[in-house]
Amino acid sequence: MTKKSKLVVAENVEQAYQKYRQLKLEVDAWRQERGSYWQASLSMSDESPYLPISDLPQDAIIELWQRLNLSAKVEINDSDLWEMWEQLKSGNNRMEAEMATRLQIAVNGVAKLASQTVNETGVPEQKWNPRSSEHPEKSVVACPVCGEISTLAVLTAPDGKRVMHCNTCNFEWPVQRTGCLYCGSEDSKKLFYLKNEAFPGIEMGVCQVCGQYFKEIDGRMLYAADYFWEDMRTLPLNYATERWIEEQVRKDNQIN
Repeated sequence: MTKKSKLVVAENVEQAYQKYRQLKLEVDAWRQERGSYWQASLSMSDESPYLPISDLPQDAIIELWQRLNLSAKVEINDSDLWEMWEQLKSGNNRMEAEMATRLQIAVNGVAKLASQTVNETGVPEQKWNPRSSEHPEKSVVACPVCGEISTLAVLTAPDGKRVMHCNTCNFEWPVQRTGCLYCGSEDSKKLFYLKNEAFPGIEMGVCQVCGQYFKEIDGRMLYAADYFWEDMRTLPLNYATERWIEEQVRKDNQIN
């Protein structure tokens, strides 16, 4: 990559971050003003997942989505938002990219209320922290709160304790320190960690047993105030990892 192209990429990332930051500040303001109202309406399950995305209050999602649209200076009627929402639920995913982004941020904002409730009330850790190799029927990468799949692990300071971080609701839960997060394999010869000097403190774990990969941020080396943005900012690592996996498959096929 040339010096000029690096500058363009940096400018594009900065522009994207400023847009995201504006929306995030709006979500924070909404949670301050309306969070307690909507949090009181949440109906949590006794078992994990405690509040799946499909069970979040739809009125809250539309309310926050509309607020984000207004923040972005996009005028649209509530009735039109409801129609888009219903179409999305029926499988019609055709939506303008920035509108879809604001919707995702709205869903995440409401989901965080569920995570906040769980953190405040507490839940038995053993219910949702199985070791995947010992409990193959229960995935450690499925968020105990919202049920969404996480691909982001964090090694926390100071001792490197490993937790999964859910980018949807922001919940974190401890997982095994070693091995594949998906299948539980602890065969070190089958688990590769890829890294790039452009993204210090971040590695991509690739398991050749199950073929899955995950991102791991070392919080002892890299401070990230917002893991959702950090995951988005480092998407080039995901693309590079997928290309690496494809290359390995191609080589294996040539050998066989």
